[in-house]
Amino acid sequence: MKILFVCQQYIHAARWINQLKDSEHEIFLFDCLDMSIHKDLLWTNYYTNWSKRKLPKFKGEYFLQKKAAKFYKKIEPILKVTASEKLEEIIKEIKPDLVHSLEMQSQTYPLLKVRQKLDFKWAYFSWGSDIYLYKNQQYHRKLMQKIFSNINHLFVDNTRDVSLAKELGYKNDANGIFPGGGGYHIEKYQDFIKPIEQRNLILIKGYHHWAGRAICVLDAITHIVEEIRDFDIYVYSAHQIVVDKIKEINKKYELDIQYSSRQKEISQNELLEKFGKARIAIGNSISDGIPNTLIEAIICGAFPIQSNPGNVSEDYIENGANGFLINNPEDTQEIAGLIKQALDDVDLLKQAFLINKNKSNQLRYDLIKGEVLKTYNEIATNK
Repeated sequence: MKILFVCQQYIHAARWINQLKDSEHEIFLFDCLDMSIHKDLLWTNYYTNWSKRKLPKFKGEYFLQKKAAKFYKKIEPILKVTASEKLEEIIKEIKPDLVHSLEMQSQTYPLLKVRQKLDFKWAYFSWGSDIYLYKNQQYHRKLMQKIFSNINHLFVDNTRDVSLAKELGYKNDANGIFPGGGGYHIEKYQDFIKPIEQRNLILIKGYHHWAGRAICVLDAITHIVEEIRDFDIYVYSAHQIVVDKIKEINKKYELDIQYSSRQKEISQNELLEKFGKARIAIGNSISDGIPNTLIEAIICGAFPIQSNPGNVSEDYIENGANGFLINNPEDTQEIAGLIKQALDDVDLLKQAFLINKNKSNQLRYDLIKGEVLKTYNEIATNK
């Protein structure tokens, strides 16, 4: 089967597509943003440097693009080659058996215009906030309703998005619920995993932006300063506003919260080592799908305290058994109470460690890859 993936160039897409390497499927790759192809996907048939100008840029174009997006979209085909134009050309040329878009707003929207001209089998993989965050915004909701009425196949990383897709007009069953980047090589994590008794780290995801709420977690820490004073605290991938907050708290409360910033990330292996040493791992946001960091916490034995937008985290966490769910990501008292409760209950952490070890076995790379290949083969045989 010829599969044309329409996707951004980031590690999760690379991990997903690489499951199909050396399979019987012929893989083509297109990025609507025309970014350089991810180094792990250079084995595919890919398209780059396609976005050409038809007319020179004019003064005020960037302002128009940002402040009058709907109008700009109407005149964009006059100014330059659009993703929709190029996709139409590619689909006519290679005649794919399946066009599979990964991500909604930048990668799936351009396909709608093509679908109005060409017939093709269309799959979409919902990750993160693709549907959940945008479904209540009128502009996006109308577009997604048109898209889901045309989608033939749906992949998701959580059960919540199946219901949301059907609410927006998707008529078929989901083809599968899979981790966004595919399965995990569980054996590679073993060297990082320490017994509960040797864990003295509180690990915090440092996103604070349109969805992330790391500052609420830091504010929660200030409510229980004496209870956490003997623990190490590390914030990873911290936005600058979070870095500033950490410095303020360290000075005011005489703490030594360590961090890595978004500008200077630690390596994936270094982060996994921290998950393997963490007693608890906290992720907090107002919108998300299944964060890879939640899965990595589970695999590495860190007790997850995770926000639950649209009940999504319930797919992985049974509240009070193998983790805690944050009901209100902006309630610092609630978050403080959950942190204190987890740190005080070693028996709970040991129980969760065993439960999550069993969950990890269900996330094995070979197991997930087998299910993914079976799903694509079923799509291929139902042409």
